[in-house]
Amino acid sequence: MGVRQRFLLVGFCLPLLSLDGPVWSEEPIAKRLKGFAAPEEQPVTATLIAEHVSVQLGGKTRVGVHFDIEEGWHLYAKNPGDAGLPTRIAWSALSGVSFGPLQWPPPQKFLDPGEIRTFGYSGTVMLSSPLVLAATAKLKDRIPIHADVQWVACKELCVPGSAVLELTLPVSPDQPVLSTHAELFEQGDSADH
Repeated sequence: MGVRQRFLLVGFCLPLLSLDGPVWSEEPIAKRLKGFAAPEEQPVTATLIAEHVSVQLGGKTRVGVHFDIEEGWHLYAKNPGDAGLPTRIAWSALSGVSFGPLQWPPPQKFLDPGEIRTFGYSGTVMLSSPLVLAATAKLKDRIPIHADVQWVACKELCVPGSAVLELTLPVSPDQPVLSTHAELFEQGDSADH
């Protein structure tokens, strides 16, 4: 497929992909977009991690999705530029647990086929949010955390990807101890971009 043909395909499909609402809803995006090939192996792996190994009642920590992106591929930032879709994370947990805004590291610039300028991430990246556990939360000893994650990965072509991730975070009266993933949260610290 030539550059002109790819540009026309991207130009035709992106307005369909940029719709809010149902495009990012119930079922994985790959199943909702008819006519798109879904590779057997995805170029992106997503893992749900926490900054601490536990959380106290009335305490906070950070949770994040760590993306491992195959060489040559990239996914999109909050502001994807001239094309693409922002990576999405929808957090959910039991009553008494709240999540702050998603934190986006500074993005890289990419030049996609057809001279389209976009912003996103390659290699590895983590998108995280603060998690606050209310002091009055009526939880037993663990918090199940869910993340519904959706992205579009591009190289010479673009493929949609999604994952439903789960993590169980213990509730403890003890001072929280940093997890083995804590340094990833320090590397990803930034303002909301």
